[in-house]
This record gives sequence, structure tokens and C-alpha cells, in this order.
Amino acid sequence: MAASVSGSSLEDKLLEETATQFFEMVPIRRMKWGNYQFEGSEVGPDTQRKVLTATVTSPLCEKYPPSLSYQRSFMKHFVHKLETCDAEICDEVYEAYTDILSQKEEEDDTLCYKTYSLPYSKTVSLQESVHLVAQGTTGLSTWQAAQHLAEWAIENIDVFQNKKILELGSGLGLTGIVICKHCLPAHFCFTDCHPQVLYLLSKNIELNFISNNQNNDTQNSTQKDIQLSPVNSNNHNDEKIMRKIRRQLSLSADNNPSNDMTDIIEICVSPTTPPGSEEEAIHKELINELADFELHSKLWKKDSVTHVATLKKCEKISIAKLDWESFDDNLLSSYCPEVIVAADVVYDTTIIPSLVLVLKTLLSLTLENGQKPVAYIASTVRHEDTRDQFLFTLGVQELHFESMVPPSEYIFHYDRAVPIELLKITAM
Repeated sequence: MAASVSGSSLEDKLLEETATQFFEMVPIRRMKWGNYQFEGSEVGPDTQRKVLTATVTSPLCEKYPPSLSYQRSFMKHFVHKLETCDAEICDEVYEAYTDILSQKEEEDDTLCYKTYSLPYSKTVSLQESVHLVAQGTTGLSTWQAAQHLAEWAIENIDVFQNKKILELGSGLGLTGIVICKHCLPAHFCFTDCHPQVLYLLSKNIELNFISNNQNNDTQNSTQKDIQLSPVNSNNHNDEKIMRKIRRQLSLSADNNPSNDMTDIIEICVSPTTPPGSEEEAIHKELINELADFELHSKLWKKDSVTHVATLKKCEKISIAKLDWESFDDNLLSSYCPEVIVAADVVYDTTIIPSLVLVLKTLLSLTLENGQKPVAYIASTVRHEDTRDQFLFTLGVQELHFESMVPPSEYIFHYDRAVPIELLKITAM
């Protein structure tokens, strides 16, 4: 995904690997620099310029920038490595670093872009939360299980190709967007229940499927093919909502300085938030404004009966609000999916009964071809007790499950030390 290089030379591959990690915002401490030994002769001025052009000075970084704090950390680490090996540091490196340091980080700069590279030069760009707020039940960041399931989907296209797919707890949409771009399903329906998440999810879908050049998002040496600019509806209400989301994330981060790196986050009011605080006020305003959230009418077509909204420019993609704890059986059955997918939805024992009941309802449907749907659920195993309760509840509801072989190819850069389990679930 290097934004500046083409070809198959070793240096090009190393640059591509570095750029891929940069745009995924891989933690600097875990970033791998390929076979660079950072000896002066290996990272001369030309190589340094190529690293810059592939990362912080690339057009992709200008359009879909990683967080400013991440860019600063990246450049600090890069300069430190060059200094450690006594390399002759070119002026462009110092200029780029100085420019990034001089940029003002807005108080509410809590949303950033991450761009994920797929095979065949395809990419997925998502607007995500900079902060991890260790409260709540739903994510505004992309987590390991979503990347794991997306990798598995890329290796198992036949499971999804020409199929009707429903995703539970879509979050910001990485898994679903990857499946839509790479596996060519007949139809894909994203679902979630939290208004703030649905709002950002809709924006990420628009960002990836409504663009000036959707079919060619390759980054090449000239960058002339990068046309994926964010979808700006010039809607004042959109801008106001985004400002409030950023502000609340900022306040939530300030109120949770320990930031215990929990994998689950939500824009929410912390239990420690004092009544009448600014965070609580903004939260209430957001809930009120998004309670009857309507997607942009020029971009989406909403069914008045099912309340499912379909993307006008790509009618194979739809989005819907689905609350596991209060759903209509008939409405749920109307989705009639052949495949159900979900990632990182098994994290709280209190929601397991509702989740499994939704799965039971969907997997008990009989499709037009006489077959039953199948579900693929990827979970980060944080607590064995939670996992065991999920499996037990599946058994109680007479749902059969089996573990799937994990993906063999590493496409995304996430912590592989964290155990992730992918289950295939069917009705008995």
C-alpha cells in the first residue's frame, strides 16, 4: 500500500510494509521495519524521502490522515532510528517532522482515519476513535476479531459470494466493507443498535462506496488514481453531530485517564461523570438528535415497513438498526440472510442470552432453496467464563457450533498473541 512506489523490488516491498502499518496506525512499539537494519548505507537520503512519500507526505495521508499524535510518534521514532545508526538525515525528514510538530492538535481531535490494505490493491478507509474509552458496550474502533474475520473471509470467498449476508454488531464496518469489496455478496446488511455507531457506520459506508473513483483505489507512484475523498454532504446537522461526537469522546477520555485498553468502547457517559457535567449534557443532546436518526436522503433509500435503508448508488448494501434485546420476530425474519457474521460481540455475559436468541431466530429460518442459514462468529477470548457461557447458551438453544481453521495469510497488523476463536454456528 505504499503511496509512492510500484514494482516488486525488495525496497519497494519494505516501503509498502511500512506504509501499510502506518495507515493502520499500528502501535509504534509493534511496528516492524522489514529487513531494514538501519545502517547508514541502507537508509540514505533517497530511501528516507521514499519513506516520507509513502507515509506522512503522501496524498493518502492528506485525505485520510492518521491521528496527529500518531504521525508525531512515527516521525520521532523514524528520526531516532536514523540518529542511532549515524545515518545522514536529509533535510526533508527534518522539514516533515517540524511541520507535523507545528500543527495544532484540536481539543476535540478524537476521530481519525485508518486505512486497511486488501489484496489486489484495494483499500478500506474508516473513521475511528482515537481514544479507547473503557466504558460501554459497543465499539467505535476496529478490533482484532473484526480483522481476523475479514482475513478469513478473504480466504473463503465462496462462503459469501452471491449470498445474502447479515452482520450483527457491525461497529464501524471493517468486516462488512471488506466482504462487500472482496467477496461480492448478492446483498449485505449492516446492523447495530447504538445511534452514534450507526451514524459513523453510515459515514464509513458512504466513504468507501460513494466516491469519484470507487473501482480504483490503488495507491501508485503518481497518486493520480486516488480519488477517494470523504463524502461531504455540506449538511450543517452532520457537522454539528460530528463536533459533538468528537467533543464527547474527548471528555470521556479526559474522565478516564487510566485508559485500561479494554477492547470495547462506546460514546457514553462514564459512571463517574458528575450530574450536570458537560459530558452528560452533550451525551443527552446526541441521544436526542440521533434518536430518530435519518440517513442522508440523497444517498439512502429507506423502506417504510422494515426501516432498512439501502444505499442508492449500490443497492446491494443496506443498513438497519437492530436491538438484540427488543426485536420483532417478523421483522428479523424478513432479512432472510443466507449467512450471518459478527465479530467481537461476545464480551458481556448480560447480552449473551439476547444475542443467542437472535441467532436462534435467524438460523431457524428456512431459505427459498430449502436450506438453513449459517453463522460465523469471531470472538476475542478475553475471559474464559464469558466464552463458556456463550457456548453453553448455544447448546441450550440447540445450536450446533464448530471451530474454524484460522486464516493462513496475515493481511492486517494486529496483535496475534490475543486468542481469537471463529465459530461456525448452525441450527440442529
